[in-house]
Amino acid sequence: MNKISDGMRARLALEKNGFRFQHTLGQNFLLNDNLVESIVDCAQVGEEDDVLEIGPGAGLMTVIMSRRVKSVTALEIDRALEPVLGEMLDDADNARVIFADAMKTDLNALMPGRFAVVANLPYYITADMVTRLLTSGLDISSITIMVQKEAAERMTACVGDSQYCLLAATIAYYAQCEIVMEVPPSAFTPMPHVDSALLRIVPHAEKPVRAEDEKLFMKVLTAAFAMRRKTLANNLSRAFSAPRDTVTAWLQNAGIDEKARGEAVELSSLARLADEIWRSRAVM
Repeated sequence: MNKISDGMRARLALEKNGFRFQHTLGQNFLLNDNLVESIVDCAQVGEEDDVLEIGPGAGLMTVIMSRRVKSVTALEIDRALEPVLGEMLDDADNARVIFADAMKTDLNALMPGRFAVVANLPYYITADMVTRLLTSGLDISSITIMVQKEAAERMTACVGDSQYCLLAATIAYYAQCEIVMEVPPSAFTPMPHVDSALLRIVPHAEKPVRAEDEKLFMKVLTAAFAMRRKTLANNLSRAFSAPRDTVTAWLQNAGIDEKARGEAVELSSLARLADEIWRSRAVM
C-alpha cells in the first residue's frame, strides 16, 4: 500500500476537523508536498538550524522542515487549527506550536539564539513583519517568506525604480533581498486572487552604509519617503521642524541637490545627510 503524502494528510485533517478558512486572517495554505519541499530547499536550512515559522497553517511545511532542521517553532494565531496541527505534528518531537500573534509576541524570549525564519505569511502583515524582524536586533540568519508578487517587486526595487519605497530602502539597509521563486494562485488552497513570490532575505554581516546615529538615520530615511510628490527638502523641514535655510544647508553639505526627491537619493547620501544633521544639531 502506498504511503499517504503529507499534503494529503493535511487536507484530510482540515476536512476531518471541519476547518473553515478565514479571509480576514489571510489563510491560503500550501498543501503540495513537492512545492513545499522546494520552498524549504530555497530556505537553505539544515540540521544545525533552529527555525521560526510564522503562520504554519495546516502544518505541511512544519512537518517537512522538522525532518531537516534542529527545531521548528511555529507561531499560529488561529486556535481553530490546534487539532489539525496536533495531528500533523504528532511524531515531530522537535517541532512546537505556539498560538499567538506574531506581531505581538516577544520574539527575543521565544528565539534567544541564532535562527532562520521560514513562512507563508498572511499578506496583510508582510511589510510590518519584515520590518519588525529586520529592525529587532534578533540574531537572524535568513528570512524566507512567501509574499504577494507585487509586494515582492516593491521590496526588491532599487533607487530609480518606480516602485522604490521606504520598505525597499529599509530592507536594502539591513539585508540582501531577492526573489527566488514565483508561485501561481493555483498552488494555494483556497486560491488567492494574486500571484505570489518567494523572497529570500539575508541580513548583512556589515551594513552597506554607516551613520553616526542609526536612529537619526532611520528618521531621515522615513522622512525621505513621507510624501513622494514633495522634495526631500520639504519632507525634512516637516520631519525635523526646521526652517528651509537650515535644511538647504544640510543638503548642500551632504552633497545632495536641494530639489531632489527622497526616493531618488542613494542610502550613502542619506547617511551623509543624517551625519550632517547630527553634527549641526549637536552644536545648536
